Amino acid sequence: MKTPIERKLENEKFLNEQGILINENLPTIENEEETIIRPAGEIARRILIICYLNMIVEGVDRNEIIPFLKESKLWSYCSPNEIQMLERGGFSNQEKIDLSWQSEAVWVMLWALHKIDKLELPVEQCEVAKIVELIPDYLEPFEGFIQSVEIRDTSDILDQSDLIYRLHWATRHAYLNNVALDIDLDLSIIQEWHYAINWITSYGDLDWDDVTTDT
Repeated sequence: MKTPIERKLENEKFLNEQGILINENLPTIENEEETIIRPAGEIARRILIICYLNMIVEGVDRNEIIPFLKESKLWSYCSPNEIQMLERGGFSNQEKIDLSWQSEAVWVMLWALHKIDKLELPVEQCEVAKIVELIPDYLEPFEGFIQSVEIRDTSDILDQSDLIYRLHWATRHAYLNNVALDIDLDLSIIQEWHYAINWITSYGDLDWDDVTTDT
């Protein structure tokens, strides 16, 4: 079993090789014994909820989607903020932007469920068309999808969590200090990745609306 310090040193070595700034004073993340990985089915349902919310943002009739969410029992997995947005009847411009960026969080969740083989460095936005290919069709039953998903090993997820944490520090440091990076990492992408991986690993034992991404 890999220790947190081994994980930290491995990722720092990788980042050094890529020419990405590291902060040796960043602490280790949690160890495997204390980590609670969310169930695969819960992650799969969160993916579907985010995708349906984005369909509304793109102009699909909410009066079709809301009844489906309720009848399929996805509604009970929506967060309080999501339910408020759905019941209000419209999204603000900022909410639309925020929901659109959550596609990046979905990308990480799909990786955690073995639906995507590898997370490349966060320099380009994810392929939304690929996400659509990997989830059930619009308003179609999704029980088979829920039953088919499997979560990656905790060690693999923590490897990625530690790397994302250090990537987030590097991109945020560069942004705040107007420092150019050798690799054009995208801060908006990495923020969503960090949010998703912290939720998957139950960081802080917080629900979806309240996840933090400290660096």
